[in-house]
Amino acid sequence: MNNAVPILFYLLGLGIHGVPALSALFPSKIAKLYGIPAGDNTLMTLLQHRAVLFGIIALACIYAAHNASARWPVLIGVVLSMGSFMIIALARGQMGGSLSKVVIVDAVGLMIAAILAALLVRMN
Repeated sequence: MNNAVPILFYLLGLGIHGVPALSALFPSKIAKLYGIPAGDNTLMTLLQHRAVLFGIIALACIYAAHNASARWPVLIGVVLSMGSFMIIALARGQMGGSLSKVVIVDAVGLMIAAILAALLVRMN
């Protein structure tokens, strides 16, 4: 039980956010990841920047795994990031199709975040 919180933060950081963050280093993978045409340079630039932001979230999660005082702020940021995507995707009718993988991963991430929140509340 003592290791559950750090393990879940690592899972959020590396599993949920770390994998798409790698596309910042390999922009050719972005088109495949999001199912978009690789020739749209503006969209590719925005998505590469999104990957960098995922990297920052991944690093914050790893930090929170080892620093109890950072856990709530990082968890809130993670939930806002994933939750806002889900709300935007739902509002735009984009829950399926090429974004379905992203929707599924974020839904899993939100479940992990909910478990983390319950564990953090229980610890205090």
